Amino acid sequence: MQATLISPSSKAAPARYRRQAPPLPLPSPDEGKGALAAWQVRQLTAHIDANLCATLRTTHLAATVGLSVSHFSRAFKNAVGVPPRLYVLRRRVAAACEAMLSGDEPLTHIAHAHGFCDQSHFSRAFQMLIGMGPQAWRRSQR
Repeated sequence: MQATLISPSSKAAPARYRRQAPPLPLPSPDEGKGALAAWQVRQLTAHIDANLCATLRTTHLAATVGLSVSHFSRAFKNAVGVPPRLYVLRRRVAAACEAMLSGDEPLTHIAHAHGFCDQSHFSRAFQMLIGMGPQAWRRSQR
């Protein structure tokens, strides 16, 4: 999957994404005491990107790097800047944006393909993160 604005990746996002929301800060291994190591952040972000359509629980993500849930949540936020749940939501919306721009698939299909339970859930999350509804955003990008 191609990196987008909301991914802590070295690849630059297309300009159309940068207008909508600022990228997350890039994690570094010396972000402070209690942060995840750079290899753990890379492993987690790759796992999240590969499993966006699945249910991603914090307990599962913590087990991926061998940490307790509370320690993982605190360390993830220290390393990435946002809690794991919000990071996953941002990645899902970013992937859905790519899908909306690459074709004319209905929003319901895009929502289900990117881990949202229905179009309403997708629309609420999209509105919260981007500031407009997905259909309006799609029209504005064309």
